[in-house]
Amino acid sequence: MNRELLRNISFYAIILALQLLIFNQFKLFDLVTPFIYLIIFIHYRISYDKTALLLIGFLIGFIIDLSMQTYGCHTFSTITICYLRSNIEKSSFGVNANLPLAMIKGTPLLSRVSFFLSLIIIHSILYYLFIFFNISLLSTIFLYAFVNSIATFIIVWIISGLISNR
Repeated sequence: MNRELLRNISFYAIILALQLLIFNQFKLFDLVTPFIYLIIFIHYRISYDKTALLLIGFLIGFIIDLSMQTYGCHTFSTITICYLRSNIEKSSFGVNANLPLAMIKGTPLLSRVSFFLSLIIIHSILYYLFIFFNISLLSTIFLYAFVNSIATFIIVWIISGLISNR
């Protein structure tokens, strides 16, 4: 097996285990459940296969849905951000979007923050739209999505900084 593939699989497994065992149990004010597994989709290299990204998004979303009993909400949200990822990356990084490490090194801080926040916010809004599935609860949906996006962004940004420095 390829060394990089083995490293990616172990990284995905560790992040998924952290999400399922620690962060799904983390309920701050009954609002915040950070979705740290989004770091997988943020750090997925553009040089890899886009179909594989959709498959990984489906599998991770499906596993989390099975463990949390959320009836496909994570799966739909992750597949959507996997599908939109290349467009978000192009709008955030511009011409640097095609470089393999453009997201981590060599780009302005604002570009990285906008990329991280775009993926996290889109995922959170879609997730809570399907969790509540009621248009009269739109303010609640946006409150949950906003608070959860901020908590997820902070944790993902910290983890991203730790893994990119190694």
